[in-house]
Amino acid sequence: MSFVLEENLMKVKQVMLENPRTLHRSKTLRDASEVYKQTKVNCAPIVDDENNVVGILTVFRLLEALENGATFATRVDVVMDRNLQIIDEDTCFSEICHKPIDRLVIFNQKQKLTGVLTRIDLINKVHRALENTEDKLAEAFETNQRLRSIIEASYDGIIVVDSQGVVQMVNSSYFRLQDSSHDPAGTSLEQIPLDCHDDVIKVFQEVMQQGKVAFARYQGENLSELTITGSPILDDQNSPVHVVISLHDFTELNQLRLQSARYSEELKSLRTKNQKDLIFHDTAMERVVKKALRVSEVDSTVLITGESGVGKEVIARTIHRNSPRAEGPFIEINCGAIPEHLLESELFGYEKGAFTGANKEGKPGMMELANGGTLLLDEVGDLPLNLQVKLLRALQEQEIYRIGGRTAVKLNVRILAATNKNLEQMIAEKKFREDLFYRLNVVPIHIPPLRERKSDILPLSMHFLEKFNNKYNFHRLFSSEVFKLFEQYPWPGNIRELANLVERLIIMSEQETIYPDQLPPTFFGKPSTSPLQISIDEIIPLKEAREQVESELIVKALKQYRSLRRAGDALGVAHSTLLRKARALGISVEE
Repeated sequence: MSFVLEENLMKVKQVMLENPRTLHRSKTLRDASEVYKQTKVNCAPIVDDENNVVGILTVFRLLEALENGATFATRVDVVMDRNLQIIDEDTCFSEICHKPIDRLVIFNQKQKLTGVLTRIDLINKVHRALENTEDKLAEAFETNQRLRSIIEASYDGIIVVDSQGVVQMVNSSYFRLQDSSHDPAGTSLEQIPLDCHDDVIKVFQEVMQQGKVAFARYQGENLSELTITGSPILDDQNSPVHVVISLHDFTELNQLRLQSARYSEELKSLRTKNQKDLIFHDTAMERVVKKALRVSEVDSTVLITGESGVGKEVIARTIHRNSPRAEGPFIEINCGAIPEHLLESELFGYEKGAFTGANKEGKPGMMELANGGTLLLDEVGDLPLNLQVKLLRALQEQEIYRIGGRTAVKLNVRILAATNKNLEQMIAEKKFREDLFYRLNVVPIHIPPLRERKSDILPLSMHFLEKFNNKYNFHRLFSSEVFKLFEQYPWPGNIRELANLVERLIIMSEQETIYPDQLPPTFFGKPSTSPLQISIDEIIPLKEAREQVESELIVKALKQYRSLRRAGDALGVAHSTLLRKARALGISVEE
């Protein structure tokens, strides 16, 4: 604390000039002036041969003597002030601060000189004390402003309460949380109309009682939620003198969390839909794709099952393309398409000279080539039992031995397996190893057949139509009746059959629009056991009968559909064919 603020407790010895430089009475004014210059003081006590203080010489006294005729050679005892004011160094400064002071000589309890005090000294010390006090006040003000800015910058609402429960201050976030402009400073905490009033009072009381941080949680309406934290400010005796109460609002965070969850689901859905090789609308197929994308993020082994032609390879490629191994190779080996005696060498590779007809330099196997990437074991159900054992070991140990090799080849491969067979039934029939099945079936994905996802037939048809039109530079179209027949057809060959049929129709069609009469007979089912009954009253030539039936059907179709194209679709012929037949039969048709 500064000199001004402590003057009632301050001793004289705290403001005096300690251990002042003395002058022997025989010294001259020149000697005195040298002392003043060297020590930068404005007075000096004068002592005798026994070192007793006999007088004091100030700068003003020296100047006065020179003005009155003295010289620098004049002895100091000639001009010194002999009227000494001597006080004890332990005298309270408050006893002398209001008295006129020119100079004081300060003694200790042993009556020994310990210091001097002049008015100039006192003024200088007070001035320095005031400067220090101003600096400290400015520093305290700046610190206070900085702390206030920090409190204001907090997004949490802050209430500062004294030990009596009176609010000292709040920050601007408090008003935002309470949706009020009323400043509660100076008001009892009990009287503030807070939504979380009871919880705030509870926290305040707990801090005052225990002297440590306390917490509470307030749950309001419409997802509003506050965390209330009380922190003590302690005095020297570790007793709380203030409590800082913080109101942390989780309402926006909860809303953002819900919004983030919704966005996450939307992004997952968009990611599912944005797989270029996957065309689907069916919800069952959407679940398959979501599962594939989810499992693509990890390195688990996946067993993909489904009928031939449902797109097992496409799902496998989707998993690889969306996995951390996407930059690595994707190797596919069809276990059912390679002769059994070659399958082992294709899978595991061989060293040079391993067997007759082998490459002289040796050859790496598919598993080795897939290092750093993904290996798809397609039609894994066709894998011979002897190779199933080696495959199981390779999966467990992540290493293989080439045929004829003695050094293990380390693997870093993700295994995907696909089959259209019932492996569990094959296990029961001792045709597939149970341990290998469980090693492959970590994450099973079953793809439903096309007949069970009717809503995918038309999108797939349009996809293949566009694909093959672009490939062969055609502009073919399907009639609506073709689409209806596509939806009714069971597609035993699944997507592969659909793609092959669309390609064949585009290539073989002689017209831009493809009609039902160009579809294979399988699309029209078996002949009915109850054929259409036609009433015959008399025998007429077959040609005439055919023309009569065709004429009646054409007239009826045109009357019902009122469109040449739609009537042609209903009759299963191209509209150009229908127009030609109608004209030949003498039926009036508007083109």
